[in-house]
Amino acid sequence: MIGASTLPEVELGGARPFRVYLPVLLSGDLVQSAEHLGPAYLAAVLRNAGAEVRIRTLPGIHPAHWHEDILKFAPDLVGLSLTMVANADAQAFGAMLRQSLPNTPIVGGGPLATHLGEALLRTPGWDFFDGLVRGEGEAPILMLADALKHGHELSTVGSLVYRSDDRVIANPVTLGVGNLDLLPPPARDQFLESGNALPYLRISTSRGCTSHCTFCNAPHVRNRVGSATKPWRGASPGKIVDEIEDLVRRYGVNTFDFVDSTFEDPGGGKIGKARIAAIAEGLLDRGISIYYNACMQAANWNEGDRDLLNLLWRSGLEKVLVGIESGSDLGLARWQKKSTVADNVRIIRLLREANVYVAFGFIAFHPWITLEEYESNILFLRDSFGHNLRRFTTRLELYPGSEVIGQLQQDGLLDQSYTENLNIYGYRWVDERLERIANTLNGLYGTEYAETGKIDREPAVFRFETFDITTHNFSSRLARALQDHRTGSAILREFDVETEEIRKELADFNFALISDIIESTRAGHLDTAAVHARAPEIETVFSQAMARIERLKLIAGMNLRRAGIDTRNILFKTSVAEVA
Repeated sequence: MIGASTLPEVELGGARPFRVYLPVLLSGDLVQSAEHLGPAYLAAVLRNAGAEVRIRTLPGIHPAHWHEDILKFAPDLVGLSLTMVANADAQAFGAMLRQSLPNTPIVGGGPLATHLGEALLRTPGWDFFDGLVRGEGEAPILMLADALKHGHELSTVGSLVYRSDDRVIANPVTLGVGNLDLLPPPARDQFLESGNALPYLRISTSRGCTSHCTFCNAPHVRNRVGSATKPWRGASPGKIVDEIEDLVRRYGVNTFDFVDSTFEDPGGGKIGKARIAAIAEGLLDRGISIYYNACMQAANWNEGDRDLLNLLWRSGLEKVLVGIESGSDLGLARWQKKSTVADNVRIIRLLREANVYVAFGFIAFHPWITLEEYESNILFLRDSFGHNLRRFTTRLELYPGSEVIGQLQQDGLLDQSYTENLNIYGYRWVDERLERIANTLNGLYGTEYAETGKIDREPAVFRFETFDITTHNFSSRLARALQDHRTGSAILREFDVETEEIRKELADFNFALISDIIESTRAGHLDTAAVHARAPEIETVFSQAMARIERLKLIAGMNLRRAGIDTRNILFKTSVAEVA
């Protein structure tokens, strides 16, 4: 362990400032909002030290998207953040990058670099990397840039794993920044690059997580980059509200996504809840009118938190992602979740009563699952989120550093494809019948999705997930503004009743589809081809549902305008108290 949990003071400016190029590969959730806060924070600290930094969002890895730009910029260092979902693209991009810049240091960071470290540099396909940074990158990238600019030894760079002749050397780790208030706001280059057209901006109010879910690698970063690193650190409410207010003033944005693992940490107790209450109160006190999304843990919320949830809603909370994961207490215990099924049912009810949209993570299938456990999962989904077909089909994904990988190894279920290619579905199954059900269902979205989790063309089932959220936002945003408007409230209630009926129809359709598959499996004659032949029908069902809801939305909007309500001003307003 070296260094203090603050940022080192370095000088990267001068007549020829040190240049850093930070490409962002569009993969996973970045496709919806092309903003990656990792490179954004690196750019911020580098610029404060005098460096010249360019962040580029790459819609594809073909040289046409980046080749001329990077050669013209002539970087002294390229930093590439690595995630599981983008690892294949990163390998292909890195190989081309090395050909274009044979003498420029290329360094990786992010979850893969943190958890694989030296092993990744020794793995075929990653030889384009000169080094990796484990853990939080702000302090290490400053030290690395300083070493490269001024000719210092790389051994002085904390958290760096690097090649030296035929060896791979791992330096002692540097602690992450202990006081997050010391970090500058992240650079918003990716938002500007989009033409200010992203659906939301991302905000990080904290780092770390106090839980230890076995499928997640976030809690285990601490084990990889130093036991002295606190498992959770939160920025002060004032700093967070300052950042949001500045973004609203500068860009006129009104929607934010809080990317914290759990918004209410630490541990769901009074300290964590007091902190998020202060954030909400700060937004309200300053008259900052926004909407925001956050993540919460079910076990942390109970009936006594209604006032806090109402406060959060009044400050703009409109969607919460909850790690539900399983419809059985047996499944929750396997993942070492703090919550029970009763906790999950309660938080869904509390959030919906507060008019907050509930999204949730769910692991419908995993290598140890039995038919009985899967039936518990689909019964839970039918009663809570049954209109979302994909939740019935999701499989366990493997992430380096997660505890579940060791469990799979111990049980002889870890497949060689994970070890060799980081295949997120690289495991074998205890019950082959469940494997066949999982593969059959995921094949409805295409062969590539079934094999890799990626899609070429977004099916209606996937589009409906986003559509359902925007439908809720349409209604809830208007409901906030029309609480005292009798006619407007009545129109919205009618809209909500009618759209909920369509969701119920979808839930019945989904449950019947899955039940037929389970029945066929029990009888020993599951016909995968026959299930896949229903893909066009499923596409039609979900497409028609969206069309019906869209028509209801148009009618509701028309009726509201006839009642003298300016819906556009309500839905798209972005304001601070004194800003029009």
